Amino acid sequence: MIRRMWALLLALVLVVAGCGNDAEEPEVPADEVAAEETVDLDEIPTVVVPTPTPTTTPSPTPTAIPEPTPIPFPELLVWPRFEPELWPSTPDEAAMEFALQVASGDRAAVPRPAVQSEMTATAELPRIAEDGSPFGLATTIHMQQVQLDDGSLAWVVISAQSDDIVVEFPAAGELLAGGTLVRGEGNGFEGSIVFQVEDQDGLLGLALAQGGALGQNLPFEISLPFDQRPASGDWATLTGFTTSAVDGSISSLTMLPMRLVDGS
Repeated sequence: MIRRMWALLLALVLVVAGCGNDAEEPEVPADEVAAEETVDLDEIPTVVVPTPTPTTTPSPTPTAIPEPTPIPFPELLVWPRFEPELWPSTPDEAAMEFALQVASGDRAAVPRPAVQSEMTATAELPRIAEDGSPFGLATTIHMQQVQLDDGSLAWVVISAQSDDIVVEFPAAGELLAGGTLVRGEGNGFEGSIVFQVEDQDGLLGLALAQGGALGQNLPFEISLPFDQRPASGDWATLTGFTTSAVDGSISSLTMLPMRLVDGS
């Protein structure tokens, strides 16, 4: 009995094992079989790696040193006229020489230190009191630096202007011929203001204007005749000045550069 049971169990085991070995995998439909992907090598994009361009640092362009600009010689000036090789080399020297030779003669005050701005400068010339001490303002000296033929530098006076003698006409540099009208305002001792025209050779004409007094400017207008000059471009100077009641020295001064032309 027992042997029969073992035989049945053995037979059952063999049947189960046979079924497992003979079982086939379930068949997959053809339309569900994934198609194998193929790659066309011609369609693969070619990646071009750029060849690096060598960079070169440009050599700096040398900066050209500019040529020095010649300092122009003023077309018109009032001082000095001759011997340019002896002209002063600083504005303070020019102001002092101008004061000694033109403005106040033997009683010239020492000009205050010049104020320079590049090629121009100004210096104030004070008045002189009875005891010789400086006070107030007689005139303001306007200067310009120039370059001479030998390349050296010098200073010249291009005008002198006083608040006590204001010339409205003619303007500096205007053409004069045979005579001119002088108009403006000013004051002086007993109201007297002397006007004169000079060229390189000396005095050409003289006239007296009547302005205000005691420091109060009043208008004036005078006719100033002078010798007719040819249209040669000669320099001329229109000068207006007042004098001191104490010793007759110049107390106010205005000088403007002019040019002489033919009156015809």
